[in-house]
Amino acid sequence: MVTTKKFLYVLILGIIIAGVGYFSYSFFFQKDKVVSTDHEKIKKIEEPEVTFAAFGDTMMHEPQIKDGKTATGYNFNHVFKEVKSYLSKPDIAIGNFEMTLAGPSKPYNGYPLFNAPDQIVDALLNSGVDVMSTANNHAIDTGAAGLKRTYQQLSKKGLLPVGTASKQEEQKPTIVEKNNIKIGFLAYTEHTNGNPVPQKFLVNKIQSQQIAKDIKQAKTMGAKFVVVSLHFGVEYQRQPNEFQQKVAHQALKDGADVILGSHPHVLQPMEKVMVNGKQKLIIYSMGNFISNQSDTHTDEGIILFFKAKKDAKRGILLQDISYLPTMAYKYTKGGKKRYVVIPEDSPEPKQLGYPGLQSAKWKSVWNNTTKLMKQKGDFPTFAPQP
Repeated sequence: MVTTKKFLYVLILGIIIAGVGYFSYSFFFQKDKVVSTDHEKIKKIEEPEVTFAAFGDTMMHEPQIKDGKTATGYNFNHVFKEVKSYLSKPDIAIGNFEMTLAGPSKPYNGYPLFNAPDQIVDALLNSGVDVMSTANNHAIDTGAAGLKRTYQQLSKKGLLPVGTASKQEEQKPTIVEKNNIKIGFLAYTEHTNGNPVPQKFLVNKIQSQQIAKDIKQAKTMGAKFVVVSLHFGVEYQRQPNEFQQKVAHQALKDGADVILGSHPHVLQPMEKVMVNGKQKLIIYSMGNFISNQSDTHTDEGIILFFKAKKDAKRGILLQDISYLPTMAYKYTKGGKKRYVVIPEDSPEPKQLGYPGLQSAKWKSVWNNTTKLMKQKGDFPTFAPQP
């Protein structure tokens, strides 16, 4: 009897110990598995990034102004309707605003002294554009008053101007924060067509020492990635000159991450540059985005895409550089000359859709653009649909 009782006691005690052991295993080891799984999920969370689209010279010659005339005013939305999806999808879209907005008190005019209707700003905003460089050779076409009003109208409508100012305190880097990353924008022009600039703060001129100071200021203001627009070079030349190369490379050495070139009205090559182990980018000219110019290659441009992505160890890195060839196309419809920016997302046209647009022209723009963009590096064309 005693032996049986001892046996039962030992059996019960064994069951209790086994149960406690299983519970302990489940609690500690299985819990560790859950925690480990959660940790893996945390590790997979993407670091923040900012995506960009950049384009070149946006001009308003007199026939373009007439194209936008309506019974009640002006509307230029049709000019950018084909590229709207490409400009609105990235976090920030930036281009070159090569005109002034002096207002209706002065005649609307194209070359040589540009004065466009304010509605061109509405069309750019409608297309998804966020920032425009206003430092260029036509910045002061309508005098100091025209430059100031241009700055004020852009700012009032919500399109950020960079490179000009209507008063001294506005002459500073433009800082845009997206996805918890602060981006600094700066812009400069080589000249103003000989037109005098009565007050230095009105428009930024290219001076490497000043650019270096401004880049430093942008970083002091919190910028982790700096984009510098440079309006320089020789018109209609498809290769950068020595001055362009010197200024652009110096700006990268001084802390800029991307150089966006404009002014030649034709495309010039782009190149990746390593500075202190960090990849940076120069495009010497993005060509015309829209204009009435008819010289060879002046209807060819690109939308440049790139990304600033945060890296936990290395800071903000430049990634995913690609481009989309574009054509500034002129056509006649209803007895009226019309304008549109056409994106070329493939070597062969999927559809032509506009009067007079021929497959041969499409292919010519594609071939001219892709050949030039390959000169200084291997840059992919933007293939996916936006």
